[in-house]
Amino acid sequence: MSSVSFLVLVLVLLVTCSEAEPATEFAEASDGGTAQLSCNLTPTHPPDKVSVVLWYRGAQESPIYKYSLKSNRPQHWADASLDNRYFLRVLDDERAVMSISPTKQSDEDVFHCRVDFHKSPTRITHVNLTIVDI
Repeated sequence: MSSVSFLVLVLVLLVTCSEAEPATEFAEASDGGTAQLSCNLTPTHPPDKVSVVLWYRGAQESPIYKYSLKSNRPQHWADASLDNRYFLRVLDDERAVMSISPTKQSDEDVFHCRVDFHKSPTRITHVNLTIVDI
């Protein structure tokens, strides 16, 4: 990734985050365990609905996981490099959790959950995942 692309990604993330959103959240899991990365699905203008949830890793420009509600049935897509270890569960209208199992030391990173709504502004949740050796 070029330095210009990285700078553009950082600026987009900074501009799209509102003051009402919390700073980076933290998650911890043991090596070989299960990590739970939370994502805020609450629209700014209720009763708006989620259109798509995208997960990004670090400064990557392409999503590693996509959950789309644009058709009649929700559709999940995960990057092949994730080896079917990542899965998004929607808990309710306000929360979703990305599960990573089994975790690997190489999973340690900052993840970004981007939620696009039909009408409300995009919401981004940042989660810093730490993998610990037991």
